[in-house]
Amino acid sequence: MSPPTRTTQDDAARRARIEQLAREIWESEGRPEGQALRHWNMAERLVEAEAPDADDTRDAPHSTEHTSRRPSA
Repeated sequence: MSPPTRTTQDDAARRARIEQLAREIWESEGRPEGQALRHWNMAERLVEAEAPDADDTRDAPHSTEHTSRRPSA
C-alpha cells in the first residue's frame, strides 16, 4: 500500500509556512539582497524538520517500559 499523497491544501499550507520562515530569516539577517534562494532553502529544511515524516514514526520504538531498573535487594 502506498502512502497517501499530499493534498493541494497541504501544499499551500507548506508553501505559506516556507514563505513565512524565509521572510523571517531574511529580516533577521538585515534584509540582504540576493539571498532569496538561500533563505528559501533554509526555510524548506526547517519546515521538513517541523513535520514528522510518516515513515519515521513507523520505525520509532513504541515501548514505554523503563530499561533501567533498580536491582532487587
